[in-house]
Amino acid sequence: MRMFTAPVCTMAFDSLTTTDGGNEEMTQVLRTRYWIIGLLFLVMVALTISGCGSRADQSAAAPIGPTPTPEREIVSFATSAPATPAALPAQETPTPMPIPPTETPVPPTATPTPTQAPTLPPRPENENPLTGLQVDDPAVLQRRPVHVRVGNDPGARPQVGLSEADLVYEEIVEWWVTRFTGVYLSRAPEMVAPIRSARLINTQLTQQYDAALVNSGGSDGVRWELSQLPIVNLDEYFWPQPYFYRENQGWQTRLAVSVVGAQQLMEREEMMAAVALRGFTFSDEPGGGDPATTISIPYPKRTSQTEWRYDPDTGRYLRWVSGEPLVDFASNQQISAANVIVYYADHLPTEIVEDSNGATSIRIIVNGEGRAQIIRDGVVIEGLWRTDGTQTPEFVFPKGEPIPLKRGNSWVEVVPSDYEVLVE
Repeated sequence: MRMFTAPVCTMAFDSLTTTDGGNEEMTQVLRTRYWIIGLLFLVMVALTISGCGSRADQSAAAPIGPTPTPEREIVSFATSAPATPAALPAQETPTPMPIPPTETPVPPTATPTPTQAPTLPPRPENENPLTGLQVDDPAVLQRRPVHVRVGNDPGARPQVGLSEADLVYEEIVEWWVTRFTGVYLSRAPEMVAPIRSARLINTQLTQQYDAALVNSGGSDGVRWELSQLPIVNLDEYFWPQPYFYRENQGWQTRLAVSVVGAQQLMEREEMMAAVALRGFTFSDEPGGGDPATTISIPYPKRTSQTEWRYDPDTGRYLRWVSGEPLVDFASNQQISAANVIVYYADHLPTEIVEDSNGATSIRIIVNGEGRAQIIRDGVVIEGLWRTDGTQTPEFVFPKGEPIPLKRGNSWVEVVPSDYEVLVE
């Protein structure tokens, strides 16, 4: 580096001294200045070379090419059902894609009154815990219950297979019509129709019975909440095998399900299990109550106004809707029930859109505790329903003693807490 710097300084000095005429004092000053400049230049060159070497070392240690970016998980959301669900291979187990919620947060359920020890009540051998009737084949009580969503809009009537359900729940959907959830345990009809979509109430009912939910899809918000639960959800769009179209039927009535087929699907996919149901208490006598020969439930008048009329000859209640008998298409017989249970529950508005008109879903709170009316044998008994959400509800008197049901099928009419149900 000196060999490079000294000649430069000397050449500059010689040029300058020649110009200045050889003044010795000035020459010495200039010589000193140029040596300082030369040294500074040397330091700068050395620092530059050092920095280049350091960067070269870093470049040698780093991989060639652009700095990699950490990979991100790609999440795909299903916003619509497959156009041809039947194309899914029967042997495959489709995995539903998550659906983004349209409502957050989820309101908490009501806090239930503490129940007694979670032991199952003693029962006679082979007694159906949902009806109190003896079954011919005990194996049917070792199956998972099947919950089937059935339409009740005027275009959906007459329904098929409701009379074979052990239990039927009815609830308001979108405030203008009602819909059913048929509970099948002791019997498995080859056809139940018409099948409709799930609603928020099924997030609770399905868990109470540890059931398999049969439904034709649902809104994004409802399907999202169902996908977060540890339940068997036989959504038609992912499990098309037990569903079929009825011949010569329009779109409102054509979709049907075979409950037998649903059970076979669960066996094949290892979803079947024996479920320990608490069930209900039964007695041949009501043990009191006020007269109740007619029950009028003010469901939406235009579509679903409901009435039950007591038939003393059979000891059962006959079902009427909008002034007409509700008939089961399979048997051509009017729907009837041994017990009619009015289940008062909070109904909360949501922002979950259910149809193209912008109608929104209702969050009905059926876990916790609330008022209940048990109607049987021509009398009404006032009491409470209660459940922690992990078992079927109990129907009890205010002091906690169980209210017995009549042996046979029941219809549970879920109504808003402020409804005025007329019992005469």
